[in-house]
Amino acid sequence: MKARLRGQKTRYHHGDLRQALLDAAMTLIDIRGRDALTLREAARRAGVSEAAPYRHFANLDELLGAVALEGFEMLISDLEAISGARRIRAAYLAFAVDFPGRYQLMFGVLADHKSAMQREEEVAHIAELTEDAGGLAALHGAASLNLIGLGAFAA
Repeated sequence: MKARLRGQKTRYHHGDLRQALLDAAMTLIDIRGRDALTLREAARRAGVSEAAPYRHFANLDELLGAVALEGFEMLISDLEAISGARRIRAAYLAFAVDFPGRYQLMFGVLADHKSAMQREEEVAHIAELTEDAGGLAALHGAASLNLIGLGAFAA
């Protein structure tokens, strides 16, 4: 066994720290909304030090962008697993209801430029997947109305 020198850095072993932080952030956003998320709170929920998030995210905007992109991956996966306009519409609307904070983040302003650019590709893919189910604009409108309690007008 090699002795560690005083002040020498050791490797951090949390497993998949990035994913643990994403999971903590997604849960917090879904429960309490985007404004409740801080890097400190994500670290606390992931059970790591307050400095640990900076190993993967330069700032909160990068973490928010990563959460949004992860949400797009989940939604795309859900939509690709089914066929038929009714089922696609139902899956899209269910995603928004099941993950409201994440959904609003996905389609809100992203300050992280890299994530915002990548989001364009994800949205284009979702637009293709939802074309036969009324299109992305109609589904997004219906989901947004559902989220603010006006689902009766989303039909």
